[in-house]
Amino acid sequence: MKKFVTAALLAGATSAFAAGQFSPLVSFEGVYSKPTTATGTTSSFINASMEYTFPRSLSVYGGVSFVLRDSFETGVHAGARFYTPSPLFYINGEAPVWSYLGAGVNILDDAVFYPEAGFRIGLTEDTRVDLFMKVYNTNDSAYDRHATIGVGLTF
Repeated sequence: MKKFVTAALLAGATSAFAAGQFSPLVSFEGVYSKPTTATGTTSSFINASMEYTFPRSLSVYGGVSFVLRDSFETGVHAGARFYTPSPLFYINGEAPVWSYLGAGVNILDDAVFYPEAGFRIGLTEDTRVDLFMKVYNTNDSAYDRHATIGVGLTF
C-alpha cells in the first residue's frame, strides 16, 4: 500500500510540474521612500529573471539585479509569489487581474530581504504585466527600509 501511495503522490507531483510554465520576467523598481539615515543614493533596480509559474497559484523566480546608486552595482535575487486562485476582476471584461503576496532575497553587498505585494494583469495567454511594491530589509543602510514601486513584464 505504501508503494501505491508513493507512486500516486509522485505522479501527481510530476504532472503538476509538467503543467507549469517557464517565462522571462523583466522588471523596473523606483525607490519612492527611504530613511534619512540611508547612506548613498539608491534610486532604482532593474531585474532580469526567469520565472516558473506552477498551475496552482504559486510562482518562483530568480535572476540578476542591476542597482543604480552612487555607483553601479549588480547582484542576484530569488523569490516566490502566492497568487489568488482566481482573478479578482477583469479589465474591460478580457484581461484578468490577480493579486499576490511574495517574499524574496537580493544578494548585493549583504543579503537584502523583502516582502512584496502586487497585481498581475494577464494581457494575453503568455504576456503578463506586474504592478508591485517592495520594502527592503537589511543591516546595510544603503538599502534598509527602502520602499520601491515597480512594473514588470513576463512574456
